[in-house]
Amino acid sequence: MKKKLMIILALLLVISFGATNIYAELQRINNVTTSQMIYIPIIAKGLQAKFWDKVLQGAKEAADDHHITITFEGPVGEGNVDEQIIFLKNALEKHPGAIILSAVDAKAITPYLEEAREAGIPIIGFDSGVDSPIVRTTVATDNYGAGVLAAEKMAELLNKSGKVGIIVQDATSRVATDRRDGFVDTIEQRYPAMDVAAVGYGAGSVPLSAEVAKKIFREHPDIQGIFGANEGSAQGVVDAVRALDKEGEVTIIGFDSGKILLDAMREGFVAGAVTQKPADMGYLAVETAIRAFRGESLPAFIDTGFVWYDRSNLDSPEIQEHLYE
Repeated sequence: MKKKLMIILALLLVISFGATNIYAELQRINNVTTSQMIYIPIIAKGLQAKFWDKVLQGAKEAADDHHITITFEGPVGEGNVDEQIIFLKNALEKHPGAIILSAVDAKAITPYLEEAREAGIPIIGFDSGVDSPIVRTTVATDNYGAGVLAAEKMAELLNKSGKVGIIVQDATSRVATDRRDGFVDTIEQRYPAMDVAAVGYGAGSVPLSAEVAKKIFREHPDIQGIFGANEGSAQGVVDAVRALDKEGEVTIIGFDSGKILLDAMREGFVAGAVTQKPADMGYLAVETAIRAFRGESLPAFIDTGFVWYDRSNLDSPEIQEHLYE
């Protein structure tokens, strides 16, 4: 009798609420929480940086806390949209509760975002996010603000005068352009005795960023400071300065961490860096996806924060929790 009653209830729910709400309602009736049942894939724009290891750490912690299943995948190198599309298509075929996505190219993946919307699968952007109105929210660093902080520290270190440069990973992703613009706008608008002499792009690759930095130094031999705006860019700048024997001649500010950057900072070779909070980003992205699956209202942007560190606070517990080697 009880079994027949459940079947009748399910049929009524099909008519009244649709398949997604039935699933949630039947779980409630059976006293099973929504989060215990859902699967959420996390698709990054690239996995070459150690940064993603920390993001995964936070995501796994959130998955354990909320008793859900996650996967974490993406192209080996940043920028491979075709490879990312394969991951996205595979995720959609599994009918997940939500998808967490850092897009390589939002325009190229639009058909799959539309497919997700039609299936009632919420999309949560993270890190560089997804430039699409289909996305429910973005969980990320305020990258423009991080660029502003780097510019302020550079101005402080150079006594508010001199030529500076910046190397970012690309000219298309929101995360890169926001850091670039935050840095450049701040120097140009607030420090009239300073000049942004060069902006270079190194694809997040250490060897390529090193070559770009060397080119900047050749074309602007009097440049006094350079900001590497992601892990690969910053490590490339360090390699270039060492290769050209310009130690002590150029003030280097980095971003995120990594062994090369941290070792150079401990040596006094790098002045400081801005770090994101990657584990917090991973944790909050998963929590937010669960909220989206439950149909909760979400803000348009969730800032995961960033901080400045240098030799004075590098080894403090407050900073160490955000770094990786």
